Amino acid sequence: MPTTPEVKSFLKDVDFLCQIPTLKKYRKLLLPEYPFDHQLLSLSSIYRLSRKQYLSLGGSYSAKVCSTMRALSAQDLFKDEINFTPSFTELVWFKNYFHEVSDPELEIEALTRFNEISLFHEQNHRIVWRLLPPAPENRSDLFRYLNFAESLVVTLDLALGDELGKDLSSVFEKMKVIYRSGGEHLTVIGKNQEDYRQYLLALFSTTYFALETIHYDDILNAVNYMLPGQKKINKLAVKRGLEINELFTRVTNPLWQDRYWKTAGKKLAKIDKKFKEEILYLPEDPLDLIEDFPLVHRLFDFYGI
Repeated sequence: MPTTPEVKSFLKDVDFLCQIPTLKKYRKLLLPEYPFDHQLLSLSSIYRLSRKQYLSLGGSYSAKVCSTMRALSAQDLFKDEINFTPSFTELVWFKNYFHEVSDPELEIEALTRFNEISLFHEQNHRIVWRLLPPAPENRSDLFRYLNFAESLVVTLDLALGDELGKDLSSVFEKMKVIYRSGGEHLTVIGKNQEDYRQYLLALFSTTYFALETIHYDDILNAVNYMLPGQKKINKLAVKRGLEINELFTRVTNPLWQDRYWKTAGKKLAKIDKKFKEEILYLPEDPLDLIEDFPLVHRLFDFYGI
């Protein structure tokens, strides 16, 4: 059976990532059998910090086959234990012996179906719960709180993509170990930390507005209102930010919140906070979100962005 373009592309990506040099000094942070974990630990300071902080709060992992749907519907977002599919050895075996498989495309489909969970994203949720003030109890207030937290975590996904760079991050994204690629706007924004943070604030705001189900056509104007004087940066950020899966923002996220908000509120109330503060009530008008930007900067400071 001839090798199809899809199989060739998959094999090329696996081989490329396997050849990235890894550093022995990060082995203590390594999660065996999570695909390309050692490579990411060796490449990214944000990725390493996330792992260290998750472990420091007592976080653990469970090597269990985990589909995307089970992760979305059953995995406890507030429990400091994350399931993942231990598939790295299988990926390497397939790379070396794909020619012995009767249907390589079917094998790739099977491998990827249960390898779509980004541990970086999941870890950051658990960390963000500790960085934010306590959650409100009211349904609508709690929905905004959860959207605020999700937007912070998504912003970290984007920052990881930027740190890895356009070429590397795109391959890691295709392998589903990170959720978002990046790096394409850095030449425009420059390396100045202040300018980059303004760009990340625009990405954060875009994500929050999308989760609050503001019409996509209105989001650029909203971001320009909140972050004036940087229209060029905002235009880039909004375009990239709106690459978030619309099915997630319009359907999956609201359904999850509607189903689990009471349980979420109870579990959030039990989480020990890093900062002792009053309950966080986010504004009903998303355009007033600028009042809570200090909390976004707290995240940036914590991750050294």
